[in-house]
Amino acid sequence: MKASNVTLRCWTILSTVLSLGLLVFILGFVYIKAQGVVTLNFILAKPAGFPVGSAGGIWPAIAGSLLVTLIAALSAGILAFFTAVYMVFYCRSPRFSLLLNLIIQCIAGIPSIVLGLFGYAFLVIKLELGLSLLASGLTLAIMIFPFIQIRLQKLFQETSQQLLDAAASLGVSQAYTIFNLLLPLYRKQILSIVALASGFAMGAAAPVMLTGCMMNAPVPKSITSPFMSLPYHLYVLIGQGISLENAYGTAFILMSLVLGLNLLAALPTILRMRGKP
Repeated sequence: MKASNVTLRCWTILSTVLSLGLLVFILGFVYIKAQGVVTLNFILAKPAGFPVGSAGGIWPAIAGSLLVTLIAALSAGILAFFTAVYMVFYCRSPRFSLLLNLIIQCIAGIPSIVLGLFGYAFLVIKLELGLSLLASGLTLAIMIFPFIQIRLQKLFQETSQQLLDAAASLGVSQAYTIFNLLLPLYRKQILSIVALASGFAMGAAAPVMLTGCMMNAPVPKSITSPFMSLPYHLYVLIGQGISLENAYGTAFILMSLVLGLNLLAALPTILRMRGKP
């Protein structure tokens, strides 16, 4: 028994060290390959040169990625929250609940390029949103909606039945209980789940390249404007052989932003481990 515990602990430590080592190695490798391209000017400047991207920076791509991710996170987060609330607290039909779960799991399995085609056909053409920040954000929202909804549903299912019964015995409505008791109680976990999904959305290229992303565009001034994004900019730099160094620099910035979102998602757990409220 003791030998098995020691073996399990050794494997756990080894897996953790390998995971962290792999992360550091990839970040370091990409940064070294960038050959000093990652500077403040590279981050804040616009793409320049001929072809575009061979010089200058990537600020419009950074701004576009952040804005489209924000739209996707807000849209998917709100929809996923109310869907999870309905399925846990209001749905009384096991068959309908099973059907909804099946639909959500099917959405989770749709390839991102297919979502891009759907966004182009329905949002861009049918709804006449055009190639825009809004169309891309809504397409990404569809992609990350199952990711958020499944986790929120599991979170709400773990709610203490005693808490719900106590609120009901006091004559408190279920809606009041959800928005004034459960929402503050799970606020950090909900934000953590949405932040994790945002990192997933930020790294997607296929949905945005068909719905609003351009090779060269200024920082969008409205949600109806086209934009640049880091994944698609990286794809263009490598696919067309424009600048390998700038491609590695773009990749490093993209990885850093996604890593930052993942750390933000893990912040509640870190604070809880340190004993902070």
